[in-house]
Amino acid sequence: MKDRYCVIGKDVSLSPSPAMMNAAFSSLRIDAEYSAVSVPEARFVRELQRLMASRLKGMNVTIPFKTAVIPWLAGLDSVATRIQAVNTLKLEEDGRYVGHNTDPDGIVGPLRALAASLGVRNAMLIGAGGAARAFCEAMNRIGCLDVAVAVRDVERSRRFVLEMEKAFPRINLTLASMDDLHHLSHELVFNASPMGAGGEALPKELKRVLPGSKVVFDAVYRPRETKLLLEAKRNGSEVIHGEEMLLHQGMAAFTLWTGREAPEKVMRKALVGSPKRTMKAKKRTKG
Repeated sequence: MKDRYCVIGKDVSLSPSPAMMNAAFSSLRIDAEYSAVSVPEARFVRELQRLMASRLKGMNVTIPFKTAVIPWLAGLDSVATRIQAVNTLKLEEDGRYVGHNTDPDGIVGPLRALAASLGVRNAMLIGAGGAARAFCEAMNRIGCLDVAVAVRDVERSRRFVLEMEKAFPRINLTLASMDDLHHLSHELVFNASPMGAGGEALPKELKRVLPGSKVVFDAVYRPRETKLLLEAKRNGSEVIHGEEMLLHQGMAAFTLWTGREAPEKVMRKALVGSPKRTMKAKKRTKG
C-alpha cells in the first residue's frame, strides 16, 4: 500500500508541492503519493485529527496553521521548539506525530548559493508570522547580528520580538513600523508576509529604503515576479524568488520523511513545470 503525505493549509488548491514531491517519489521509485488539503480555519483541528487517524506518513503545514498545529503534536524537534512554529510533521515508528520546521533550510540554502549574501550582518525582516520565526533561525545559522522587524502593527508584534530575542540572544532585534523605516540599515531584505501575493502596490516607505540592499528575498512564490523583487532588480539588488525557499524546504522535508537524499534537479523541474504554476501565470496574462 502506498505511503501517503500531504500539505494542509487554508488554500493550497494551487500549490505546486504535490507535483514537486510526487516527481521526487517517482524518480527514486518510492511507492508514495502526496496531495493538497485545503481547510478553513474553523475546521482545521477536525481535519488534522482525521488526517492523523488515517496514519499519513508525513504532512507539510502552511499558512495559517504553523503555530496552531503545535498543541496537537506529541513533540517538537529542537528547531520547532526554538521558534515555536511547525511546517513538517513526521509519523514516528511508535505512532506519534512529531513537529519539525524545514523553513530555515529553505532560507539558508538559497542564501548560501548566492555570493552577495555571504557575510551579511544586518537584515530587514518584513512580517512577524511563522516564516518570520524561521528567518530568525536562519539568520542565527549564518551569523547575522542585527535584524530589524518591519510590520504594520507594532503592538501586535512585540511578543514576537521578545520571543525571538529569548531564542536567539546573539541577534539584536529592532521593531519598526512599516511607515517609518528610514533609520534602519540592511544588507538583506526578507519578506515573510503575504505582501505581494495579491499584486498590491509596495508600501511607499519600503520602496524608498530598498536601494542599497545587497539581496532581496521574497517568500511569496505566486506571482513569481513580485513587485518587491521587480523593484529590487531595478535598484541593482540580487534577488531570490520564493520558489527557491519552497524547493529547499521541500527537499529537507523529503529527506526527513524518507531518509533519502532529495533529487534536487527532478524537484526543481517539477516545480517550474507545475501545471498549476502555468495555469496561474496564464490567468495573470489574460487578466
